[in-house]
Formats: sequence, structure tokens, C-alpha cells
Amino acid sequence: MSDQTVNDQARRYSSQTGGRHAVVIGASMAGLLAARVLGDHFERVTLIERDAFPASAANRKGVPQGRHLHALLVKGEQIISKLFPGLTSDLTEGGAIRFDLPGDVLWHHFGGYKIRFYSGMTIISMSRPFLESQVRSRVLALDNLTCLEQCDVDSLLADRDRTRITGVRVHKRSEGSQEEALDADLVVDATGRGSRSPGWLEALGYSAPEESVVKVGIGYTTRIFRQNPDSLPGAKAIFTMPVPPHGKRGGALFPIEGGRWIVTLAGWLGDHAPAEEQGFLDFAESLASRDIYNAIARAEPLSDFVTHKFPSNLRHHYERMNRFPEGYLIMGDAICSFNPVYGQGMSVSALEAEALDDCLKEIAGRDRLQGLARNFFARATRAVDNAWSLAVGEDFRFPDVEGVKPAGTDLINWYVSKVHKGALHDREIARAFFQVMNMTHPPATIFRPGIALRIIKNSLAYRKPDPAQ
Repeated sequence: MSDQTVNDQARRYSSQTGGRHAVVIGASMAGLLAARVLGDHFERVTLIERDAFPASAANRKGVPQGRHLHALLVKGEQIISKLFPGLTSDLTEGGAIRFDLPGDVLWHHFGGYKIRFYSGMTIISMSRPFLESQVRSRVLALDNLTCLEQCDVDSLLADRDRTRITGVRVHKRSEGSQEEALDADLVVDATGRGSRSPGWLEALGYSAPEESVVKVGIGYTTRIFRQNPDSLPGAKAIFTMPVPPHGKRGGALFPIEGGRWIVTLAGWLGDHAPAEEQGFLDFAESLASRDIYNAIARAEPLSDFVTHKFPSNLRHHYERMNRFPEGYLIMGDAICSFNPVYGQGMSVSALEAEALDDCLKEIAGRDRLQGLARNFFARATRAVDNAWSLAVGEDFRFPDVEGVKPAGTDLINWYVSKVHKGALHDREIARAFFQVMNMTHPPATIFRPGIALRIIKNSLAYRKPDPAQ
């Protein structure tokens, strides 16, 4: 589908919803996807970003985590491909690598390797800046979209009784710029983990949303290397996870465009990889498998080290608020920021964009957007709930992780540990695990009777330690 076809759709849909002007704050992945969806339903969309966009697929200040390994899960790719037809072919033409799960991956977890077979389930691997630049160029090409770069949002505008958001106050990030009011029928906050929405809402007389916080003390260190296929025979990627409670170190090596490997080493609870040559290699060698160390020990580095710290899984429960203004939505990490080790963030943002599109289609033809926020948060919560349960469930395997543990977590973790161990030997258990991990199937998939029976059989067959481990 051409960009002109996308623009034609935007004009056609905008007349159906009665929407006139939508504002999106933040032009990272969540904001870009929101802007793309809103372009189908509103006459005009304004995208506001604090940064200046780089001319190419380069890192930018507002996305510091973009320098590290990112994964676009299968469900996320499916949604984004619908929003941007032809995107994935352009990514692969630009050097992104597609590989099979688990056929092309050395996946070490729970004392062994996930059984390798070609399932037909594939993911596309590239750097975050490359993906974001490709998405951004398509969004900026929408003829009903205006982008304000290097622009800050200072506060929300509301009607007299403060029950509806009517726009934002903005100022350009240049000397002598004046604050201006920008009216809108809908405002979407996609500013990420540092979102100011809780404070903005309190300033308008609303209560702050409840928070869920699970402290994990994750730190990760990343370096780029030139690919050396001879150091990774028979595979394209490596994923090595710790086995709690004693193991706290993990890492991943993925291929990205330009014939490069991106290698990220992570540690929980303050056990972080050093940002220097020998310390980085020693950390890689200390992982549960030596695969990453073997691949990079003689590989050519192409970058310096970069680090990032992630203190906690953080969730704002906007869906629980008794009062919430009309004309306002929150998306992406501004709702929930997950432990990045599990690679869920971009795909959850895609699910939220899909939910927003569905909500707007249902109110097509109405003059007002009444009830949109309540409907959207209810739908977005389903996607967030599943990802949150998977992330914090795994994190709570570490005894020193702090936070309110959801009821039943220990029992679920006991069962999921059997899934992990079964996936070392059984293709169908492994298939179910990767389906859930990639969000193409609900978590209940691994609890199906057929899978549970296979887990029992595998537990009996492999109850003794494997001498090969």
C-alpha cells in the first residue's frame, strides 16, 4: 500500500468519527503508532516531540534505551505491518535479519537449551533507531499530520468544569519562545516512563493513579560487534537467562543491519556488567552458557560500551480511576514500563494502538468522543495485564526483588518452571512457550490439558539430572 493510499484512508475515516484535531505528545514508538492510528480518524493530527529528529537511523537523546538490544515480538510485528504495509520488506532490504524461533537461536535457560526446530515462527531483528526511523518517516509523510520538533508541553488545557481536556500549552525549545495554547479534541500522552500525566491530572483536581512497583535493579551494558559467522555456527542469535535464586546474570546477542551483532549483558539486583573490555568479557564468560563469550571473544568491536539502569517495573493504573477527563488518553511506557529483558515494550504499544483503533471505529459517526478513555483503558489493560504478569512473575523468582507479589505467583512460577524445563526436550511445549512469549497466544495456552500432560510426562522422563548438562 502506498503512502498516498494511507493518506486517502485518513481523509475517509476522519469524516466518519467526527474528530477534527488530535494531539500526540511524544514521538517514540508508542507516539508514532498512536499518530498513525489517529490519522485514520481525525482531520488533523499534531505530533509534539522535545527532540530534533536525526536525519538517519541514529540514536537520539530522548530514547537513551534505544542504544541497547530491542526485540519486536511476533504480535507486535503483525500489528505494525498492518499499519505500515511494506515496512518489513523495507527493513529486510535495509539489512534487518529474520530468524526462526527456536530454530535459529541458542536459547539457554533452566539448565539447558530450548529444543531447536524450525517452527515457522520468525522475528525480525534490527537496531531500535533503524526501526524507529522507518516508522517515523512513514508517519511524518501523512498529509494530515503536523510535527512540532523541539517543543515542550507545559500543561493541559481543560474546559470550565475540568471534565474534558481541550488542548495543551506548548513552547518551542528556543530562546525567547512564548507559551502558546494548542486546542485539540483529543490529547494522547505517549511520553514514556517520565510521563507528567499524574501531576497534570492532580493539578486539575483529579486523584493520582494507583501505582504498582516491582523493584528489580536491572542494569545492562551493550556493545556492537562485527558479525563473525564462524564464531556462531548453526545459529543466528543467542539468548542466555539466569536461573534464580542464585543466578542473576543474563545476556543476548542478536544480528542487526550492517552486518553487525548487538550484544547486551544484563544483571538483576545491582549485579551489572562493567563497561570496559576485560570486565565485559569476564561477565559474558560467567553466564550460564559460554555462547556469547565464545562469539565475541575474538570479534571486532564497532562501538564503545553504553549502559542503562532500570530500577523497577512501574505501572500506573489509570483504569482504576473513578474520575478521568474526557478527551485524554495515555499510552505506552507512560501506562506501564516493563523490565526490558523480556522485550515486551514495543509490542505492548502496538497492542494499545490496535485497541485505540478499535475504540475509534466503534464510535464512528458520533459527534463527541464521550466514553473513549474508559473504553480504551479497559482494552489496553488486557494487553498490559498479560505482559505485566509474565514480567513480574519471572522477576519474583529472585527473592530480593521488592514489590507486592500478585496472589498465586509462586504457584504459577512453579508450573512455568516445569514449562521451561519441558521446553528443553519437547517441541510442543517449546512451541507453546514461544507462542505465549511472542503474544500471539494468551498465557492460558501453556495451561491447556494437552500441554499440561506433556509437561507431566517430561517431568517424569527427565527427573534425573541430564549428564550432558
